[in-house]
Amino acid sequence: MTDNTQWIKNIEKPMLENNGADLYCLIKLMYKEHKMNFLQLIYDASQGIGSVISEGAEYVLDQDYDDPNDFKEVSFLIGDYENSTISPQNFVELMQIISDSYIEAHPNEKDSIEFYMNKLRERYSK
Repeated sequence: MTDNTQWIKNIEKPMLENNGADLYCLIKLMYKEHKMNFLQLIYDASQGIGSVISEGAEYVLDQDYDDPNDFKEVSFLIGDYENSTISPQNFVELMQIISDSYIEAHPNEKDSIEFYMNKLRERYSK
């Protein structure tokens, strides 16, 4: 049986080095609990929709706000409190790290992942 989560282990160091500890934690939890797959996660992110992995484990993007104009940074909630925030640009950089590793492990999904990654990049390059 092959380990289909090796791509997650491969991103640990670059995620931690680039202010992505909370996002890395959520990705690991998402796969551990079989909550969602990466294609769905990146699709939602490209639409400006954050993700609730489980109660007390989520991140918030612009479409999660009552007024999306209030969105200034990506907020991570781990436990009962806001854990950290990062800039939308940093979020895009982290999602690129994740996408590259995911594509390496799942080359048949490359076109879809790159399509949504480009939409995500466009959304937050403003």
